[in-house]
Amino acid sequence: MKDKISTMIEAAIGGDVLTDDGGGFVSIMGKSSPSIRQDIPAAFEAYTLLSHFLGRLPVRPVTLDSTSPLSDLSPAILHDATAARLVALLPIGAGELTAVAYWLTDSVRSDQVKQMAGVLALPFSIENHAGVEHLLPEWFAAFYVRGEPGHCIPILALRSVLADQRFGGDWVGVALERMTAFALPQEQAASAVRNHNGTTL
Repeated sequence: MKDKISTMIEAAIGGDVLTDDGGGFVSIMGKSSPSIRQDIPAAFEAYTLLSHFLGRLPVRPVTLDSTSPLSDLSPAILHDATAARLVALLPIGAGELTAVAYWLTDSVRSDQVKQMAGVLALPFSIENHAGVEHLLPEWFAAFYVRGEPGHCIPILALRSVLADQRFGGDWVGVALERMTAFALPQEQAASAVRNHNGTTL
């Protein structure tokens, strides 16, 4: 499975954006609107982090859906072949969040959160086009302080989604709902939002 994931990563970031020579998802982003082009560093970072940790973390086949939120957030690469989803659970040491994922976590405003240890969850979808599987990073990420399922902080990874009127300006609520499709625990964070307590962003 690691070889298959590695091949999809290479296809996504291959080619030369400047010369329009080949390339996958990142190359497509380079041909899109200015707001989407601004997300290229974050998308590239998502792919490179996945590639880096692919050789260091176990790849576990799991079921990623809304029926059974993950209770174990131990660092690993989780893959659901049936749902065509993948989640990278990356270990983050104290004070290392922005050092590990600078572009992906740029929207985190809290210095206190940036200093915490935990697990960074990077979700990806796998789409099939013309018989070829493409690995696409989701527009959000989640940081679990100390790796605790009950302490979820949603992160806006790709800011271009803010231009999408379907969000209505509330990306946090949409992200929390979308997390359930990847079995990412978020009930306490969602409850806090419903009670207008907000999140630690």
